[in-house]
Amino acid sequence: MPSKVSDLELKSDTERLIVDNDKVSGITTSKKHRFRTYKNLLVLCVTFLLLFTGFRAISNLQSSLNTEANVGVNSLSIIYAFLIFSSIFLPHPLITLLGLKWTIVISQIP
Repeated sequence: MPSKVSDLELKSDTERLIVDNDKVSGITTSKKHRFRTYKNLLVLCVTFLLLFTGFRAISNLQSSLNTEANVGVNSLSIIYAFLIFSSIFLPHPLITLLGLKWTIVISQIP
């Protein structure tokens, strides 16, 4: 004799199983996502560290070698002025045009 299960009971059991499965798989997905985020952050930080370490060394060399008429200091002033200008006005249009990932990639090209 088959037992009759109401649609409401069947629906609530099914929803409970779906929620339980989401909780289990959500934890592992959350851990993977967190690890991936920290890994990407670490790569980005190391990249900026290396980029600006090299830039700082070359700029110090530039200012000490070109002392005639303050050519080294003037060139560094121009570089920093354009760096400030581009940091203020260029990110939004570039991110809109290229997307966030490709903007970061292209901005790392000297």
